[in-house]
Amino acid sequence: MLENKYKDLMTKFIKNELSADEFQTLYMKKFIEWDDRMTEAQYKILNAVFEAADCYWHECLPGQETPFEISEQQLRKEVIEAVNELNKLMANQ
Repeated sequence: MLENKYKDLMTKFIKNELSADEFQTLYMKKFIEWDDRMTEAQYKILNAVFEAADCYWHECLPGQETPFEISEQQLRKEVIEAVNELNKLMANQ
């Protein structure tokens, strides 16, 4: 399932096996490279992570987020939410 390869990458970040900078670079690269056919629900979840990764800025501190910059803490929160949404989606398939 295509969700698994994205979940694997996100889980490595959640478990601190990848830094936020590494996750940002790798997720954005792979999202474009993999060019998977997705359902609308899959795309909505995975694209939200892409957008969050794009907004991540290593100098942004928690509480200083803007619509265009988020902290590592906020990125991690959004990735965890995406994994939970993917799990629900996969359970319903």
